[in-house]
Amino acid sequence: MNKEKISAVLFNFGVLLVGISLILWTDKVTNIVSIVLGCLIVFYGIINTINYFKVKDKVFSDSMHFVYGIFIVVIGSVLIFRVNFLKELVSFIVGIYILLASIIKLYDYFVNKKNNNIKLTSSLILSLIGIVIGILCIVGKFLLPDIILNFIGYMLVIYSLVDTSNLIILGKNK
Repeated sequence: MNKEKISAVLFNFGVLLVGISLILWTDKVTNIVSIVLGCLIVFYGIINTINYFKVKDKVFSDSMHFVYGIFIVVIGSVLIFRVNFLKELVSFIVGIYILLASIIKLYDYFVNKKNNNIKLTSSLILSLIGIVIGILCIVGKFLLPDIILNFIGYMLVIYSLVDTSNLIILGKNK
């Protein structure tokens, strides 16, 4: 395996761990992620705001950095003090990621099939499963409002296993 495949497999392993964590400790994981992400965003906003005051000759673009810094601090504060906000967005973010990644894998399938005339039916099926999982995560908030985060955990576990299998299949056929 080359370095790209190894890093992709390690990334999928991380996705698997996040999925398992969401299944086992849904509230704790999302609260911690929301607070940590909020703190990082607030820190970034504060740095932008401080940088505004460091510039001696302020122009309009520097003023926009100040406004942007304040805006980022507000967003980070919302994530820190309203941890449920992240829970409401997780299904959309994860769903869009899985959907886009699966579409890219589907594209890779067609490129490999066209260029090499290789029959990669299992890669096609796994890519389509990934697309369905992504769509389910996006609309899952409406279908299963009470258990959406557990559902996303299961989808992340399945996706990481499917994507790792797909990497291995594509790697053998290249």
